[in-house]
Amino acid sequence: MSTHLNITFRTILAVILGLIVLIFSGVIFQTILTQSDMPDDYPGLIKTLNHTLMLVFSILLILVINKGKLKGYGFIWNFSFPFGKVVFISILLGFIPSLIIKVAGLSESGFPASDFSIPEIIIYIWLWASICEEVFIRGLIQGYLFPLKHIGFNFLNHFISLPVMIGAAFFGLMHFMLLTLGISFFAVLNIVIFGIILGIIAGYYREQANSLVPAIMVHMCFNIGGSLLGLFA
Repeated sequence: MSTHLNITFRTILAVILGLIVLIFSGVIFQTILTQSDMPDDYPGLIKTLNHTLMLVFSILLILVINKGKLKGYGFIWNFSFPFGKVVFISILLGFIPSLIIKVAGLSESGFPASDFSIPEIIIYIWLWASICEEVFIRGLIQGYLFPLKHIGFNFLNHFISLPVMIGAAFFGLMHFMLLTLGISFFAVLNIVIFGIILGIIAGYYREQANSLVPAIMVHMCFNIGGSLLGLFA
């Protein structure tokens, strides 16, 4: 198989893997939501269920693809990254899209976390959602594309690889699903654009450290920045 075909084939497979996770987790979540008593009996569990399913399916696919091992898919404890810089930039980038939505006078009703309490935002959005989505995108998708990391371009003295770009694009574009909740197109587009930017930063540091730790940190701080106006405004 030629190099070009190999790149295309692996990229398509990575996207298919991502769609499998989204579809299966979404279908099971909706089935439980509509055909069981769990939403009434375990309201807290329901708020984490979709992300938990996403996490489970991502890990299962990694184990299948990687012959029962998580090695090579970012499951390494590595804190050797510019912590202060990552925290500051990520919080700022998370704050900007929420500020745009506020200034534009767009309603936040319909957002998945619009009815969450502060403890629920901290536990479910800042922590759990960040972990689950990073294992999914930067773990499964970017990890599967790891052999293509030599392909990319330089931007401001930083090499942005093809796996980073594809993971970021998939992460950002999957937020178009928010349109099904009745959220305005402009608000969703705003989230998609900044989601791609977040994905590039998270993917870059995940690749540099060969670990999901900095990616989860970027995501968590981005979510914190995005919650500030809602918490204190």
